Amino acid sequence: MIAAIARALGLDSLVVYAVIALVAGGGFLLWSAHKYNAGYADGSSHERAAWVAQREEDQAKQLAKVAADQRKIDQIEADNLALQGQLAETQVALETAIHTEGADQKPAMSKNVAKALNGVGR
Repeated sequence: MIAAIARALGLDSLVVYAVIALVAGGGFLLWSAHKYNAGYADGSSHERAAWVAQREEDQAKQLAKVAADQRKIDQIEADNLALQGQLAETQVALETAIHTEGADQKPAMSKNVAKALNGVGR
């Protein structure tokens, strides 16, 4: 059969065998490349799905951490506001006590003595 094809084409039968071998080898290489690309695409999509799942999990963890941190900040801010309110109440109470207690008392030293001591450097 190969010899008949070679005679019909006017070629040596060795050349026809070489052409058939090249066509068969090229077909095998093309089929292998196709299978490799199909496997690569499947693996790529699998890895992408795993990456997306991991990214979503990491984002959920980060959002939970941010929410927890915000709750801590809100609690600290509420405590700070409560302390500021207590400080204001205490300050008003102290000022009231100072004004009621010190309204009828004279200073411990006169103004002239205080100025003289300030000049010397007490």
